[in-house]
Amino acid sequence: MGRPSKKAERTEEILQAFYRCVARYGIEGSTLERIAEESGLKRSLVRHFVGNRDELVSLLVDRVLEQSDAQWSAFIDYLPANNVVTPLLDGLFCESYSDAEYILVIESLIFAAGRDDALRQRMQQWLQRFTDDMVMLLQRDHPEASPAQLETVSFGVISIYFNLDSLAPLGMNQQYRQPAYQAAQCLIGSLAKPAGEVLSKNKLH
Repeated sequence: MGRPSKKAERTEEILQAFYRCVARYGIEGSTLERIAEESGLKRSLVRHFVGNRDELVSLLVDRVLEQSDAQWSAFIDYLPANNVVTPLLDGLFCESYSDAEYILVIESLIFAAGRDDALRQRMQQWLQRFTDDMVMLLQRDHPEASPAQLETVSFGVISIYFNLDSLAPLGMNQQYRQPAYQAAQCLIGSLAKPAGEVLSKNKLH
């Protein structure tokens, strides 16, 4: 069996360095100089192996979204057909499954999507898949809930999930991990209430 090509090896090192930089500095702050320093390579070698910065961003987006989809699909397959709420929340909020760096990278891509139509479309599709799957999972335990209830609660749980690890730079995500879990539980518990009761309280006048 032949050895891995130097290009593949260096590309992987650069992508990992770029990932860490994006979590720390955001997309805009992740300059080629910072990526080169993080990867331990010269700036000229970064350009040689991955091309210009736009090509590097495209490679990172492909990597992050493909890995995200694969991990989320595996998690869904792991969940039981019934009584799904507890293992779902354990997977989303427990410390052992937490990945603050990943959340920071995703949020950086979402922010950057405001200036990039192609990236915006990809991130919209990614988030819509996450939301649709969450609706499907919650419906397993609450088949009586209306579509409006399920969409409202799904968005709330997803928002809490992303907000929690976005606090990592402040050193506060561990402090709020249990309250976040309990807040998500409360939201999901509202699905047992009649749809009109839940939505009327949240209606804007």
